[in-house]
Amino acid sequence: MRLNLSLFYLIVFLLIPIGKISSADLPVIGITEITSGVDVRNYREYKNSKAGNFQTMLETQMVKVGRFKIMERNRLDEVLGEQGLQGEFSDAGTAMNIGAIDYLVYGSITKFGTKKKEISTKSFATVKVIAEFGIDLKVVDATTGEIRRAETIDVSLETGSGMATNGIQTGDTLADPLADVQRRAAKQVAAAISESIFPIEVITFREDTNQSCCAYLNYGSALLSVGDKLKVVVLGESLIDETTGLDLGSTEKTIGIVQVTEALDKFSKAKVVSGETPGKGQIARILKDKTGIGSNNVQQQRQKIGRKI
Repeated sequence: MRLNLSLFYLIVFLLIPIGKISSADLPVIGITEITSGVDVRNYREYKNSKAGNFQTMLETQMVKVGRFKIMERNRLDEVLGEQGLQGEFSDAGTAMNIGAIDYLVYGSITKFGTKKKEISTKSFATVKVIAEFGIDLKVVDATTGEIRRAETIDVSLETGSGMATNGIQTGDTLADPLADVQRRAAKQVAAAISESIFPIEVITFREDTNQSCCAYLNYGSALLSVGDKLKVVVLGESLIDETTGLDLGSTEKTIGIVQVTEALDKFSKAKVVSGETPGKGQIARILKDKTGIGSNNVQQQRQKIGRKI
């Protein structure tokens, strides 16, 4: 018996997933040349390995996020040339009609160096070496030239430590401290860009009494690491500046704090640290501390007893 053609098309239509974004619809991002304004003696050093390596790390991290298409560097040069040509021959204020790219990312390394923390007595001495890395970045709408987000990322990472007492010395250092601190910074930059376009959200909550878990989050290990803490909020009334008409955002109610217990490729699981149980669709924001994302290895300082001095 032959199946009715209209019924066949209806069945096919119902089997097609609805609401999913295809790879062709993903925002296209071009990461322009990252420059370095630190330790620069001449123009040749301005385009140094620090900046080039960081750009490569950032591109890799953005690809891992899986919510964007990253334009290749050689193709990006063509698009920027086209944009400049359009700007030269179009009227002032005319939007650039470049369909190949949605956002451009500009960045400049503003801080890189190390510092030491030392404590010494007659018979005992300790030292910690801390690498510091900072970058200023801008996310620009490629069609209008409008700056959509400006961010300063500062990352500190303990890269070495040593101790000496009674003639005995011990020490430990990371194999490549520059690469480690840059990768941590690249993760934070990727998080800042991603959150501004696709916020971190709670997908669902599944009860696990042994761990006060689990809130399932819509980002995986590309943005989140085990130990990261996030503030879960519910957005409320929109805030409008009556003088300028600008949308300042929304009021927020903090639901609680969650901490990542497992970061997989596509999503993460987090336990409730404080507050109420989070619900589907609620926004989560990464809480950064002095050592940045993924700093769960830092030991908790014990609480002091008595009066503060």
